[in-house]
Amino acid sequence: MTAQSNAGVGEAGATVTRRLVIADMAHQYSVAPAADAPALVAELAAEAGDGTRAMEFLRPEQTASKALTLVRATGQTRPLSPPAAPLPTWSCTHFPADFTAYLDGALATEDGIPDSAGAGLSALGPLLLLRTHTTASDPFTEVLICARYRANGTLFVRTARFTHAAEIDLADLVARALEYRTELQDHMRIESNAYINCEEDIEIEQKVTLLDEASIWSLTKDMWTAVEAGEFPGFITYPGYELTRWHFVQHNFEVTGPAEEVGHYAFQENPGNRYQLKMKKFPADAVRRQETFRKGVEVPGGDFEAYLAREFPALSFRRLPSFRRTRFDVNVHSLATGHGFGIETDEVTVDAVGGRKLRQVEMEYLETYRHEGLDATTIDDEMERLTRLVESYLARAGVASERNHYSKLSFLRDCVATGATVSAGS
Repeated sequence: MTAQSNAGVGEAGATVTRRLVIADMAHQYSVAPAADAPALVAELAAEAGDGTRAMEFLRPEQTASKALTLVRATGQTRPLSPPAAPLPTWSCTHFPADFTAYLDGALATEDGIPDSAGAGLSALGPLLLLRTHTTASDPFTEVLICARYRANGTLFVRTARFTHAAEIDLADLVARALEYRTELQDHMRIESNAYINCEEDIEIEQKVTLLDEASIWSLTKDMWTAVEAGEFPGFITYPGYELTRWHFVQHNFEVTGPAEEVGHYAFQENPGNRYQLKMKKFPADAVRRQETFRKGVEVPGGDFEAYLAREFPALSFRRLPSFRRTRFDVNVHSLATGHGFGIETDEVTVDAVGGRKLRQVEMEYLETYRHEGLDATTIDDEMERLTRLVESYLARAGVASERNHYSKLSFLRDCVATGATVSAGS
């Protein structure tokens, strides 16, 4: 059996053949392998075009297949009789019940004696997603390995790609993919090691300031729904971290000197009479600003000035009004580049000027999944694409907005200019 079964011909009608390889977890983790455990290869819906993917996320319904093949440990292949209609092959941690019933029948031999390969199926789980491009001048397959299981789907990240003949045998394709799976495998085996920040201690964000009164919670919920519905092409919500909520009471100081250190220091209240100190260094509002943190800071008596004088004697500060900040984030990842961003909708309230508010949607770079072909230079372009999608969404929602780099520091300066009072208790 060759691996070209549903691949497109000719660049004009290019398609990518996608195969889910459900195999023994021993291929990825150092656990005892199941004796003679086969791999089950499910051909998924073909993808139009010839684009590559840094990552893919398969929901249960997206694992549906009508073309299934059993690949034995010996390299032999056995195409299974197709189900009457495509069946989802994986859900959460198990084969779905309908698919299990189908397998029971499909694995029986013609004389009714069960196929012995069925005994090893309980050891299997989604391991690889193979994306085979056969319309290119040099046919190749992208190897994406499982990086995250969640109740609503399975995340795969590209760890390698390799060229091969267009008529490669399916068993050979799987065998070669299993050889390449070890690339970046040590990162993917622990979720917290699977991604990196490409620019440590640098905040990268675009800002869209809302000009209308708006409920940031309603906007966040609706934006999440829009991403899930495919209205943000090429982006998925981050599995297991789709929506996050934040609240800060923040005490603010402008760093006024020396010139090379100017910026914004902020004490964010935490339960237990401790603070997180956020330190930003930037001479002017911009896409990139240096940002570092101190966590678990103790400030006896709430005397922030004394703390700053003791810890940063070379800096001069100006106290600015305190504020309350609530923020709701829809966290997304780019399938093409692996970059993760927060769509962060926040509302800042300054009580010292009669509850004056600032509402913004910030598109902030968060992280990048480690993958073959990682390119940090694409962060800005992909963040720009996401920002335009958010602007389009806001326009459809009837919310007036303005793209700018208007920082919280600039907002606080404007508050002071319009009469905000600042005191030790502000």
